[in-house]
Amino acid sequence: MYLSQYKQQYPTQQRLTNLPVGAIATMGLVGAMLGGVVTAARDMRKVNSGAMTRSEVAGDVIKEALGTGLATAVGTAAGGVVFRNGPLALATMAVVGVGTKYLYDGLVNAACDAKTADTAPVKVTTKKA
Repeated sequence: MYLSQYKQQYPTQQRLTNLPVGAIATMGLVGAMLGGVVTAARDMRKVNSGAMTRSEVAGDVIKEALGTGLATAVGTAAGGVVFRNGPLALATMAVVGVGTKYLYDGLVNAACDAKTADTAPVKVTTKKA
């Protein structure tokens, strides 16, 4: 078999995955927007009842928007690499997206817990013998 000089026989990264980088980035941005909107809508009632402040809501919205955007982008990339289209691609996107969001939430919550543990006031007691 002779190698041809035509570029069609040399696959590029886009041909291997069938997903351009722009599609992955766009899906990540859409996921971030939807995650932020859902979180803001959920937290508005807490602000009205006084359970949360506006700055806490802003931090929560940013955290959730980043997490859902990242999970959507990673799920889209995985779905495009494994399957090109169809229900198996959607199932792959969902499974990888849920796993990514689960890991993200675990890391962020662990970091928040460590931060609050370091800044928590220490109660000093003295015992008399």
